[in-house]
Parts: sequence; C-alpha cells; structure tokens
Amino acid sequence: MKYGVLWRKTTKNIGDDMQSYAESLWYPQVDYMVDVEDLDGFHAADDEPVACIMSAWYMWHKWNWPPSKSIYPLWIGFHYNDAHRGRPRGMPSKWEYLDGVGRDYMLAHAPIGCRDPSTVESLEQRGIPAYFSGCITLTLPQREKKTPERPYVCVVGVDKAVEKKIRRFYQDSGIDVKVIAPTRPEPSGNLSWEVRKAQVEEMLDLYQNALAVYTFRLHCTLPTLALGTPVLLIRKSFQSDRFVPYKDYVHHCTNKAFLEGKFDDWMRDPPPNPDTYLPVRRQLEETVSAFIEQCKNETRTASELCKTTFTEEELMRWQNETMKLTLHNYFIEEHIDLRELIAARRDLKAANETIDDLRRQLAGYRALGKEAALKKELSAYRALGTPQEAATAVRRYRKLTGLWPVRALKKLLRLFK
Repeated sequence: MKYGVLWRKTTKNIGDDMQSYAESLWYPQVDYMVDVEDLDGFHAADDEPVACIMSAWYMWHKWNWPPSKSIYPLWIGFHYNDAHRGRPRGMPSKWEYLDGVGRDYMLAHAPIGCRDPSTVESLEQRGIPAYFSGCITLTLPQREKKTPERPYVCVVGVDKAVEKKIRRFYQDSGIDVKVIAPTRPEPSGNLSWEVRKAQVEEMLDLYQNALAVYTFRLHCTLPTLALGTPVLLIRKSFQSDRFVPYKDYVHHCTNKAFLEGKFDDWMRDPPPNPDTYLPVRRQLEETVSAFIEQCKNETRTASELCKTTFTEEELMRWQNETMKLTLHNYFIEEHIDLRELIAARRDLKAANETIDDLRRQLAGYRALGKEAALKKELSAYRALGTPQEAATAVRRYRKLTGLWPVRALKKLLRLFK
C-alpha cells in the first residue's frame, strides 16, 4: 500500500495546507501528492492502491468527481456546500454531483465522516449514511515549546478595527503583536510540497509559542486549539454552517462585542481553551489509527479493493450529462432576460426625467412667494379631477420632493372645498 497526501495544488489559502499537513503526519511515508481537484485523473502505477485521508472541502472543480479507483479512501472531514456556486474559481452546480454515479460512489464508501452537521444533513437527505467526524486538524500534535525573546500574540485575518484595538491594547505592555497573513499573495501552483510544508510548520511554531491567538479563520482556530494555545475566534457573525460546532469548542465573540470591550479581561489573562473538543479528537485518532494499521497489512490491488461497479464508459457518460445539467440549471436560475433589463432601464430613465422636471418646478416655486406657489400648485392639480384625486397626487408629489410641510398641504386641500 502506498500513501498519498490530499492537497489543493493551486491555492492561496494556507488553511488548505494545514489540513494536508495534518493528514501527512499519519502516514509511514508519503508516496504521492493527490490533487483534490483532479481526483478522477489520479492513477498510481501498476494498479497499486494509494491510501488517502480525505479530509477537505469538496468540490470546486466538480466534474472531476468521483475519485479514481487508485485512491483507497478514509472519508472523514468531508465538507461540501454550494456557497461558492458561480464564483470565479467555483463551478455552477449545487448537489448534482452527489446524485447518480456520484451517489453510488459515496454509498459504496459510507458512512461518510463529515466536518460539520450541515454536510451530514445534506448527505442524509440524499440517502447517503453520514456522521459528524470533525476535522483532521484537530489531531495535530503539540510542537516544541520555546521561550521567545519577547512574549507575543498572533493576529490572523481579523477585521481591521479589531486588529487596531489589539495593537492599542498591547502597545505599552511589552508584548509584541505579530500579524500573520492567512493567505499567500499568489496561488501556490509553482510551490513544492516541501516548501508549503515548511510554511505550515513555521506558522504552527508561531501559534504554539504565542501567549494567545486572535483569528476569524477556521483553519487557524482548529490547529491552535489542538496545540493548546489560548485562541479567541472573532467574527462579524457566526451564521456560517462551517463554524458549527467549532465555535463552541473555543472562546468566541463578535467583532461588535470585542470592540465594546467585553473581552478585555480575556486579553489581560487568556484562559485555557475548553476541553469539549477532546472526545471528537480521540475518536478521530482512533479512526485514523485503525485505517493506517489496516493499510499496512493490505496486499490487494486497487482493482480488487474497488467497491464500485460502474464502468469507465458509464462514468464518462454520467460526467458529461451532469456537466450539461449543471450548466443548464445555472443558466435558467441566473439568466437575466435582456428584454426585461431594457424595459427596466427605460422605466428608470423616465423616472429620472420626471424627477428632474419636478426639481425644476421646485426651484421655480421657491423663486415665487409662498402664496404664489400655492396658487400655482392649485391650478396644476385642479385638472386632476376630484379633490380626492388631487389630494392623492399632492401627497405623492410631497413624498417625492419634500416640498411642502403638512400645514401647507392642508391649506392646499382646503382650497378644493
């Protein structure tokens, strides 16, 4: 059995590499790097199976699904949602790739360990057995603890106002504030795994030896939690399903609460992290340990270990049909009827012209005296018919321009009596 590190070959997000690094620590050796966005194109030599811990966010490039038979998977930490639907790097699909052949593949490897309850629910809605496993980064071991020249805290990706307050809070304390970018300036496509691995280890060393870590990133929060360094998760809100249940594993607050000073005591003396995540960590460690031990004793080929029955021809036909289906669905849902757009622009132009005309009238009325303006207003509205109709028109005009106060409106309406 060979071993492959699942990675996103091209990414700016160092959090992706955090997951890959956590996976790599479990292997006896690393034989392959397996691109999470080219799973169907991965083929090992001589029909040998390649064990992979499949903890990742799937699928940005969805028509590279499902994985090839060369991959012998442990499905934990699976996350998928359609929040990135239509984004420049995403694909125009929802859950179509977890139907048909994609669903058959998942069923063959069920139950699927998921990174969050939302993904569990979505899989179960499609009849795919699933459970909450947690993320592989929760298994990261503690690193060597060193005493830095000066004590410091780490700030990773928080709101600018939050960062400013942290700097101000520590400026006279003798404690440095190290601001760490959670992403690279450029995509990582040309960087080797060894270089990216060294970047991850450098970042983990910073987290390990900090007095505290302040972040809004999930894949800073979870590694720091695993290392045992006090971490405060600070976000504008916690509505994203990705942060369930992880926000409850650590101390957390909103930007607003932090800026209002409600966590100043936390900053003065950062308390230890809660230990509520430990059962999830222990279960992950047991699951991965059993998988690795089983792989060490496995002698069958990839073809013999393959659990699916669809042929290559059936797979290609399904991928092609699903690609067309997702494009069709996306077009229907997101397409803008140009005729409606043209009509809307025409209406907007007419409305703007009306507003401009009313503004010109307003300027003219202001040039007249108040009584003269009322008489001019009256003559304009007499042609509208009944006093009730005129009153309605006056109200609309007043609402649009803000020309007359209530007493002037009442005076105008009395002239109809």
